[in-house]
Amino acid sequence: MITIDDFKKIEMKVGRVLTAESIEGSDKLLKLQIDLGSEQRQILSGIAKHYQPSDLVGRQIVVITNLEPRAMMGLESQGMVLAAGDGEVISLLAPDKDLPAGSEVR
Repeated sequence: MITIDDFKKIEMKVGRVLTAESIEGSDKLLKLQIDLGSEQRQILSGIAKHYQPSDLVGRQIVVITNLEPRAMMGLESQGMVLAAGDGEVISLLAPDKDLPAGSEVR
């Protein structure tokens, strides 16, 4: 169990996918460019088996923005895309209404 103060440390924002592409040599990762309002970030996400890159462009998604950057496949990921799944099906978390990029998730 964590406290509410621990949970408040996680910074989640709404982002809009600007570009999405497969990563050569990986069957799991996609490279996403995300608009977070005041900045753009590159985020690598293990969703390639569930989403085609072209289906993601323009979509709003929820991302964690205050994680330490992580190198994967020689590229830097600057956040984490949030998704839910049951082991077979993955669904990206997204607002049900259009919001400005960078809106905080509370």
